[in-house]
Amino acid sequence: MYILGVDIGNTNTVFGVFNANDDLEILHHWRTVTRRDRTSDELGIYLLGFLEFAGIKLDQIQTSIYSSVVPSFSPIVERMLQSYFNAEPVRVDHTGDLPLRLRYLQPHEIGADRLVNATAAMTIYGGDLICVDLGTATTISVIHGDEFMGGSIAPGLKMSIETLSNRTARLPPIEFRRPPGGVIGRSTVEALESGFFYGWLGLLREIITTIRREQPERNYRVVATGGLSNLFQSEAEGLLDEVDPLLTLKGLKIIYRYQQGQG
Repeated sequence: MYILGVDIGNTNTVFGVFNANDDLEILHHWRTVTRRDRTSDELGIYLLGFLEFAGIKLDQIQTSIYSSVVPSFSPIVERMLQSYFNAEPVRVDHTGDLPLRLRYLQPHEIGADRLVNATAAMTIYGGDLICVDLGTATTISVIHGDEFMGGSIAPGLKMSIETLSNRTARLPPIEFRRPPGGVIGRSTVEALESGFFYGWLGLLREIITTIRREQPERNYRVVATGGLSNLFQSEAEGLLDEVDPLLTLKGLKIIYRYQQGQG
């Protein structure tokens, strides 16, 4: 029997299938666009196709757990999970039973994705952590042991590139990459590549450096997830200690086991 994990993000919704055992293996995972006008039946048909492709039958899904940062889409996903899997899904938020202690002035403001990522990072790596998620928004969360302390939120990189292109008449869209010609761009595209690459590198480096400077007694490890985290790791030596693109799904599995008394 399997557990279905669902991570609802502003840009993508990610499905993962895992066993309820004590390892952190995600057996299968799929990504689809988060479309707020999609019906629960449409979403269910998509998911059934993914499961069929993986050779998993509907009755092999025992239950489900999900996190969401899109309130308007959450009821659609819940209806789909209830209708197709005949089980009440577990929802992750600040009110649920978590292995994290929240040292945050307004816990209800913490995005579920940050809670799930922080739980996974804490469980897997332990100690004092800086957890970076390079998604629709760029979030940086600070964890001291089992305590979620807070952090920083900046615009998302891809969204910033798209916004600049859409709001300007003569600036084209670009792919995020290290500029082959270096920091001094000799064309508009090269200048944009330079600005975004070195600008975002500087943003991350400055926030991480300042956290370390303000907490000199702590030996932070930087754990990153999100679509562009691998690129930053390969292009910015020493900035990120660990990169795990499945960190959020692993966090859902950890929270599920914890709430079932298996953690």
